[in-house]
Amino acid sequence: MESRRKFIRGLGVGGTCLSVGPSFAFQTPGISIVVPSDGGTPRDPGRIVRVAEREFKISASVEEGSSVLRHAVSRVDVVVRNPGAESAVTLHLDLSGDGKRTLYDSSPFGDMPRRNYVYIQAPGGLWRRVDGTAEGWVATVTIPAAAGDTKVGLSPWYTYGDLGVFIASLPTHPHLQKAVIGKSDDGRDQWELTITDPAVSADKKRRVFWQAREHSYESFSSFAMEGLIPFLLSDEGAQIRREYVLSLHPMTNVDGVALGYEYRGHYDYPEPRKAATGRLTFEAIDRLKPHFAIAWHNWIGPVDEQEVFYSSGVNGQPSRRIWDLFTQRFPSPRAVGHRWLSEGNPLAMNWVGRTLGESNVHQYAMKRYGTLIWGWEMPWRGREEGDPAANARVLGAAFARALFPSIALMEASPAMPPESPLVEARCREVHEFEVNGKTFFDNPYRNCALVGRFVAPSGRKLSVEGFYCGGERWKLRFVPEEEGEYRYVLQGEGVALFAHGRLMAKAAAAKGFIRISTSNPFTFQYADGTAFFPMGDTCYGLHDDTPVTPELRTQYLDTRRRQRFNFVRMSIGHSEKRARADGRYWAWGGTPERPDFDRINPAFFDSLEEVLKEMQEREMSVELLLFNLYRAPFNNPALWTPGRERIWLRYVVARLAAFRNLFLWTVANEYETYPDGKYRLDRDTDAAWAKTVARTIHGLDPYGHPVTVHPVVSSSSRGASPRDAFDPPWRIGGLFGEGSDIDVLSQQTSVAYQANWDAQLQCWRGGEEGIERSIAADRMYRKPVLNTENGYEYLPGYPTNKGQVYHTDRVRRASWRIVCAGGYFAAGFISTLAHGDVWEKIDAPHKYPFVVRDAGAGDQLGHLYAFFERLPFWRMTPRPDLGPAGVLCFAETGRVYVAYVPGGQAVLLPSEAAGLETRWFDPRTGRYSAAAASGAGLFQPPDKEDWVWLAERRP
Repeated sequence: MESRRKFIRGLGVGGTCLSVGPSFAFQTPGISIVVPSDGGTPRDPGRIVRVAEREFKISASVEEGSSVLRHAVSRVDVVVRNPGAESAVTLHLDLSGDGKRTLYDSSPFGDMPRRNYVYIQAPGGLWRRVDGTAEGWVATVTIPAAAGDTKVGLSPWYTYGDLGVFIASLPTHPHLQKAVIGKSDDGRDQWELTITDPAVSADKKRRVFWQAREHSYESFSSFAMEGLIPFLLSDEGAQIRREYVLSLHPMTNVDGVALGYEYRGHYDYPEPRKAATGRLTFEAIDRLKPHFAIAWHNWIGPVDEQEVFYSSGVNGQPSRRIWDLFTQRFPSPRAVGHRWLSEGNPLAMNWVGRTLGESNVHQYAMKRYGTLIWGWEMPWRGREEGDPAANARVLGAAFARALFPSIALMEASPAMPPESPLVEARCREVHEFEVNGKTFFDNPYRNCALVGRFVAPSGRKLSVEGFYCGGERWKLRFVPEEEGEYRYVLQGEGVALFAHGRLMAKAAAAKGFIRISTSNPFTFQYADGTAFFPMGDTCYGLHDDTPVTPELRTQYLDTRRRQRFNFVRMSIGHSEKRARADGRYWAWGGTPERPDFDRINPAFFDSLEEVLKEMQEREMSVELLLFNLYRAPFNNPALWTPGRERIWLRYVVARLAAFRNLFLWTVANEYETYPDGKYRLDRDTDAAWAKTVARTIHGLDPYGHPVTVHPVVSSSSRGASPRDAFDPPWRIGGLFGEGSDIDVLSQQTSVAYQANWDAQLQCWRGGEEGIERSIAADRMYRKPVLNTENGYEYLPGYPTNKGQVYHTDRVRRASWRIVCAGGYFAAGFISTLAHGDVWEKIDAPHKYPFVVRDAGAGDQLGHLYAFFERLPFWRMTPRPDLGPAGVLCFAETGRVYVAYVPGGQAVLLPSEAAGLETRWFDPRTGRYSAAAASGAGLFQPPDKEDWVWLAERRP
């Protein structure tokens, strides 16, 4: 990593400086960088350096002198010209503005660590985003450069030439007037388009001034204009034309756009009205004296938040009501992973009551003419699925569809809705709000949202998303965690919902959610501070697998709970086989034969929740696997698009996060099979996807459930397959240990430590030695380590999962090693994995019935749990310094010592443990027996089997 940092820091020294010709092409053989005359930037040839044959450094430039901006430079528009076959080209984009930019990541507008991408357009193709890495102020991206010219930008391009093409394409229409109102300083046309119905007197209409592209880099607003204008001229826009005169400036800063400037140069920088385009804009305000002025912008950072600013008041006081009305009619930004920047306090973006000047054209209009202001800030990122330009056009029309009805409703009923009656609830228990409202979009799962914003008695703020139930029904589940009075607002996005009121939270009876301990980063605790010792079982298809009948599920849960298991690993599964007979087992819209993956089936989740409730009644928690990469659509990139992934995650978290027995979100089992179901570790894409999903879950989950991901390939692998050699011990921290995306490090070591196959019993024996070193290797990251697949116990006479079964002794021994090394585990029993639908195809003609029976490990692991439950396990740590070779020691110094003795080794009482009571514990039977030391202070186990030595201070 350090060598890479030195490389990036040194990019400005040496290399080949590319010369610029009259056509702004860098004249070099092979692949080259071309700066177009219309909009290209940077123009200075010294700012583009060839580092290698297919590698370039580009130092972004504002091209307008000093800038008032402090976030990363927001414009780079170049062409990668490739005269040969497609090649990978690496670009290092220095966005520091020659070191003058200082807002790195201290606010959403800095956000430089996430400025790790560019947009490209291959010849004849659509714009698409390509991600890379960001280190310091340098974004490094490797792009595919097809033969010919590939456009590259920090945003999709929209040039002055594109504006001319668009205006020429507008049809002759009786309600449209096109006029050039002046020339820029460089002689470019300044266009004004007027749209209104001439059959209605202008005296009866209100005037709207609407502009885009004040700031040169904001290309989203230009594409949005291309969607707005056809909408205003359509039949749907007829009523707007009858009521308004709309004067549109589709590109305000024509010179800045064309010359490759970043921000305000050649418009109102360094002084308002100094540039011709600035003067023409102020003159338009004076000429039109508009009732409304609308300005469209877009930003690079924040990458996942959008905003509208506005001016609206009631009786001279600022009011949020029109913001609420507008956002109810605009597509929810959550459909693309965004949020409204001011959603917690929309009044922060209301300009009513501000001190107004005359240097800003919007403030000037408000001050001089009482104009009401609307502005829109939209990031490109997240809007790329399909055709980004088309998406921007759609939103341009959507803005008008939302704005004008909101104005009419605000004027007809300016008062806020009355407060709802007081709600009473218990701390740490779910209160469910149910509301009804009209949706404004065909697909509520994609384009609509219900968002609850709660202010706790302490002042802590919480945002909670609700979920759609069909018809006009929505629900939102809220779990208060403080006693006292909460204030809340329920706000619809894309749906006409709004409610506000108070919730009184009474004293808690439940222990609450399970989270990572506040005192020990390796352990877990409930919200009330009670320690949680997780011991899990694996039952992937507990909800959906065809052999799992309701009666067998109840028997399974009762059995595992009796055996002391307290969580189950299960998939949010769907069974095509079972769904053909019962639609409750199909998770999406449509049917398995004719699916609609853009919608959710609420009945599926109703059924799933019954299982979670049944578990909660037994104090059984759950680890939920979010993506089953063994089944379509999750393993089909053509079906499972980023948009569908967002729909799924939003809905799952909104419905299930409030369950107090939700222990862990797990991104996927064998995440390396992303995106196509193939066992292959693609380090960059697989790990990046898992971390991205984890970040998304953290952003969606208001209750902070821990997130993990289940692997099969060691981060120390020398290859890409589970069968490839790795540098021992097996570990996963090299991929997920750093950072805060993944909270818990999950391990799978069943393949890594296989030993001897017993042909008679048809299972593996031994091979558990070394698992403890895997735990130790990942504990260095100071996160809980959970081995969730170290070997399924065999069952005599039951199929073997193609040899993936282990003897009872091995299961027991591995579990003790894991815990005494400072980790936790989830077991698995071959007869209750609930994977019949899958394995009866994989391993035909064998059948995999669901049989609630094991070969003995269930009770033996229950003994392990009972042993540690009565100890202060949350304060204990591994003590490899205490034991002889082969013995694992786990202790709280001076108070309690545990030594796992795998094979007859003698234990020496540490001097620090003198005076403690000592006993032997049989891990097979759960019985204690006396432990007497020899004269030398050695404790000899009863026989050569595995034993546990315990020394503790007892009352």
